Amino acid sequence: MNIENTLNNAVKILNKSKIKNSILDSEILLSQAINRDRKYIFLNSKENLKQKYSKNFNNLIARRRKGEPIAYLINKKEFWKQSFYVDQNVLIPRPDTELIIEQVLKLFLKNSKLQILDIGTGSGCILLSLLKEMPNCYGIGIDILKKSINISNFNAKMLQLTNKVKFYQSDVDNFKIGKYDLIVSNPPYIEELSLKYLENDVVYFEPKLALNG
Repeated sequence: MNIENTLNNAVKILNKSKIKNSILDSEILLSQAINRDRKYIFLNSKENLKQKYSKNFNNLIARRRKGEPIAYLINKKEFWKQSFYVDQNVLIPRPDTELIIEQVLKLFLKNSKLQILDIGTGSGCILLSLLKEMPNCYGIGIDILKKSINISNFNAKMLQLTNKVKFYQSDVDNFKIGKYDLIVSNPPYIEELSLKYLENDVVYFEPKLALNG
């Protein structure tokens, strides 16, 4: 089956499951499956897909129709000006969290020399974004989950910031905080009773600990 027909079938499947943005999601997932950008898909719509690519794509569509977020399916999420690795061990970075970056940049000059602490760092997106914007700063991120620390370390390596940041597995009560010029955090804030009102892709796939602690 060629790319165009494969995409059309996928869109129908996602529409039946009432998945929003079914066309865009299908294009993104096909790009992931064949390891090409979306431009390639548009320019080669009549190209027949190899069986291994079709299998990979069908698996991704099957997961998406169940509500699994795109960011977890492609292990990537854009935040601020960078791309971060994410999986189900960390909360998916939200656009509204970028307000933290905006406020910090309003309060401090970009050439400021700050020691920054990030509590509940998750993917490290907040702290690492700040360190990219403020090259004279250094940071420490803490998270209660070891798997989150592994991911934040991976993102620091991708962004070439390992010489400016350290991540530690700890909760805030047992961490010797010390002195910092700036403390940032996007802590769990959703009440248990409110979880049922969230979108299914949030409730069933994102880490509950990151949502309501």
